[in-house]
This record gives sequence, structure tokens and C-alpha cells, in this order.
Amino acid sequence: MHRSAAVLCALLLVVAGCSGTDLAKHSPYPRETLDAGAANSADENGGSTDEGAPPGSVGTPVSAEFSGEKLRATDVCKLVDETVLRKHGTPAELTGNNFGECSNYMKDKAGKSLSVTLAFRSSSALYAKSDKRIEGLKLGENVLEGQACFVSGVFQDEPPMDLTAQISYKSENNCEIGRELLTAAIKRVKAGSALRTNPKGSLASVDPCRAPDPAVVEAAINASGSNVLEIPLGLPTCSWSSRERSLMLAFQQVAVSPRKLPGDKTVDVDLGGGVTGRKLDETGSAFPSCKVEWTHRDLGAGGAEVARLTTSGAKDVQFDRCETVATVAKALVAKLPRG
Repeated sequence: MHRSAAVLCALLLVVAGCSGTDLAKHSPYPRETLDAGAANSADENGGSTDEGAPPGSVGTPVSAEFSGEKLRATDVCKLVDETVLRKHGTPAELTGNNFGECSNYMKDKAGKSLSVTLAFRSSSALYAKSDKRIEGLKLGENVLEGQACFVSGVFQDEPPMDLTAQISYKSENNCEIGRELLTAAIKRVKAGSALRTNPKGSLASVDPCRAPDPAVVEAAINASGSNVLEIPLGLPTCSWSSRERSLMLAFQQVAVSPRKLPGDKTVDVDLGGGVTGRKLDETGSAFPSCKVEWTHRDLGAGGAEVARLTTSGAKDVQFDRCETVATVAKALVAKLPRG
């Protein structure tokens, strides 16, 4: 598949005309590219050229410490070096917003907002070509002048994956802060000092790309016999696309468990095993889709682990999107680990 066509499928879930490799073969997955200057804009604090650094790998991470199994067992909030935060202001409470990420919405020494997020995510393919290094990983940077800086250390080339420090701060030194935080975080990943034991039955341990039965995915989105393109989108999300249809599975940790609100257009749907999901039919939209989400695990205090499935396709592609996504959801509910 041509890279630009695959990128369109990945980011917009437009499946008309897109094809890829067979799902069962798990071939490399094309991802987005960013401005060429971003990958070569780093300097000190771990951002120097390092020709002796190990290259990124295809299909596997640069080292076992960055395997999916290890990263899913990593408490990302423990990767945040609060010494670095205190150097630049007054940290707030660390917030684990979602699987694979952690934020701190703090103030700088003058009382201005300084927001920091560390996240394992899908990366820019261009970063894999960077000649800069940060703690042995290929370094990429994306700068929004005077507003924010994204500093990334690539630990896998295909599919591109990285650990990113996002600094949202109206300052010229936001990239410097990002490099300091990322340097400390990479060291902690390599040392294994942020590893934890996930609770039994938690979605935190589940690879979304491996969670559904491949045969169920194939039946759901591959009516024409075209190939299926599988695209991991960071740790908690996976997307599958064929020529006509697409399917996305996302795991999320939320502070407030999903519930029906006044004016809510969702409809309850029985997913089996005592699980009730909420279905949102948007088949009348410009890009018709249907979504089903359900609470997988109650975290107490109103929080929950949530699974969300969405199927979509171009308007001229005729199939029952809601019936399709409900069928996949029922099969997945029966397969996911329970506490």
C-alpha cells in the first residue's frame, strides 16, 4: 500500500480504496509524518547526535524494557521526575488520565500555567530517520512556537512508537523542560523502577490489537475479500480497515463511569455475561458510524475502565453498522479477562 493512502486510513478512518496486509501476519503499519525540521531541532539535555546509539527496530522495540508487555505494566506517573517539575515551578497532583499517560497541571514560578504530559503513543515515521538521540533513543521534536513542545524518544520504528513529553507552556524553554523530563523518564523505563502489578482483570494489561478474535474482526469489516490493515494507535487503541469499512477498539480509564444523561441519544444493548453497553447510532452523519461502549471494571469513587468499539464506512457503503459493532462487542466481552 502507498504510505499516504495508509495514513489517510489511519487518521481519518476512511476506508474507501484502502488495503493493507493480512491481519494475521501483523506486518508493519504506516503512520503519520510531520515536518522534516521537527526531527532535527534538538540540542542539549540528551539531544546530541550519537552515531553509536542502537538503531530502531522493525516489528520489535529497541530493547526488552520497551516491550508492550513491560509498558503495559508501567505506572507512567512514576516516570515523571518531580524534581524536574519543582525546578520550574509548583507541581500539582499527578493525574493518570488514561492508560499509558500521566499529566501534571502545575504553575511556574510566576504563577503561569505549565501543563506536562508523559505518554506512550504512536509516533511519526519521520522521527525514525532522526540523527539526534536522547538516552540512546532517536529523538523527534514538534514545536508550536511559544505555546507547546512535544519531545519524543522513538523506541520502535515499525509500527512507530515513542515516549513523548508534551509541555504546554507559553515560554521559549518548553522544549528544554520536555527534554529534561523525557531523559529522566527513559532512564526509569530502562531501570524498571516504575513497573507495577496490574489488578486482575484490568484492561491495562490487554493489547487492544490482540484482544478481538481475528476471525471476528475479519467477518465484521471485510465483506469484499480485500486485505485488512491493522494499525496500533499507542498502547490503548487499535484500528482495522478494509476497502469499505473500519473498526476501532479503544480502552480508556475514566474518572466518571459512563451513564445515560438527559438528552442522551444512546440506547442500552445487552452484550451478554451480565454486561450492558450503550450504543450510539450515528449512521445518519456524513461519515456513518455506530459506537458501543461499556464499563469493563469499576474503579470505585465513580471511576471505571471502559471499552469502546466503533465501526464506520463511507456513506455509499451499505451495511448495518450497529449490528456489526454489537456482534464484535459481544464476542469481545466474552473474551476479555475478568477480575
